[in-house]
Amino acid sequence: MTYPWFFPEGTPSVFHDGPVANDTRLACRVVELLNRDPLLRHQRICVETQNRVVILEGRVDSADALARARALVWAVPGVHDVNVRVYVA
Repeated sequence: MTYPWFFPEGTPSVFHDGPVANDTRLACRVVELLNRDPLLRHQRICVETQNRVVILEGRVDSADALARARALVWAVPGVHDVNVRVYVA
C-alpha cells in the first residue's frame, strides 16, 4: 500500500507500534497477496483483522477461488486464525 501524499511530521499513526497498527499491517499484507493473484484479483473479498485474526467477507466466482484465498491468508506470517465469511456466487 502506498500513500500519494507527503507526511511532513513523519509516518501516519497507523504505522506506529501497537496491536491496532500490527493488525493494519497484517491486513495490508493480505490485501496485497490477494491482489497479486490472478484468480483472486477481481473477486469481491473484504479483508479485516482483529487481534491477528483475519476475517474474509464477500463472494467469489468459484470454489477454487475460495480455497486459494483461504490458503494465501494462512501463508501470511503473523496470521493467528482465519474466519471465512465468503460465499461462492
